[in-house]
Amino acid sequence: MKAGRTVETSETQVDSPHRVTWDLLATELQSLRRSAGDPSYAEIARRISERRLGDGATEHAARVARTTVYDAFRTGRARVNLGLVREIASALGADDALVDGWVARCREDDRPAEATGVSVPVAVPAEAATIDVPEPAPPPARRHVLLLMLACVAVNLLGRSFVDLFHLPIFLDMVGTAIAAIALGPWRGAAVGLATNLIGVLPSGAESIPFAAVNVLGALVWGYGVHRFRLGLTLARFFLLSVLAAVACSLVAVPILVFLYGGFTSGHGDEHIVATFLELTQQLYLAVSVSNLLVSMADKLISGFVALVAISALPLAMRAGLPLVLADAGDRR
Repeated sequence: MKAGRTVETSETQVDSPHRVTWDLLATELQSLRRSAGDPSYAEIARRISERRLGDGATEHAARVARTTVYDAFRTGRARVNLGLVREIASALGADDALVDGWVARCREDDRPAEATGVSVPVAVPAEAATIDVPEPAPPPARRHVLLLMLACVAVNLLGRSFVDLFHLPIFLDMVGTAIAAIALGPWRGAAVGLATNLIGVLPSGAESIPFAAVNVLGALVWGYGVHRFRLGLTLARFFLLSVLAAVACSLVAVPILVFLYGGFTSGHGDEHIVATFLELTQQLYLAVSVSNLLVSMADKLISGFVALVAISALPLAMRAGLPLVLADAGDRR
């Protein structure tokens, strides 16, 4: 047998010498869902759970998450759970024969031209021929990524200018960083944060440069938190992620404030907060730490959730497949 990639089936795993593309399977499921009245993913999950309970499964074994059902409808997957696909199709009024036809078509489409050999005809149900298969959303073009990064830098600078204008006890210079880190990945977000502080030298002076480390760290926390640790799948997890970003940023910002600027930067609205805690504690480092953490907590929660709403308004190609609540606003229910 030739060495090849392991492809998951509903019961076992078999070796395939070529990478099977499952996009057709996903788009057929999307069309089937529309033809069934466009039930929500939560409703599909409920139907599957009820059927499992009726088949004698325990309550725990019968449970299926809405996000797990949603993942089966996503394109770009190298592995699929065919057993779950069959359950979804059944919940939408189709049968196993229809799914078998989809799988056969996926594998036929993936065969190289030279591997003609002897083919085994597969009977595709008539209803499969009437299903309208939509084109999957194209990946974002490089120029669109660059334009979004530039827009994120502009959002950061506007937020900083707004704070400086009204002497607010907050920062608002990381909204764009959060958008870029979550939508485009942690290191592109870090590039946005770094660019923000370097360009920020023009209106704010050289004191902007050391705080580039804070902006970069915030991008990495938000980016890896969503993309690697999946902390954006629910609002509760995203809240926790923004709190972690606030704590991480404070851990870097406080030493910079204390050892380079004597506790606070001139003209910023948090000066009176630092002064209040300094009068209470008589400890500069403690006063700066407490006040900065409080301000950072409010700032990162605002920045994170503004970014979440902004990402939900981006074109589909820039948010499709993100493990993020609201990323598919208007469709993911």
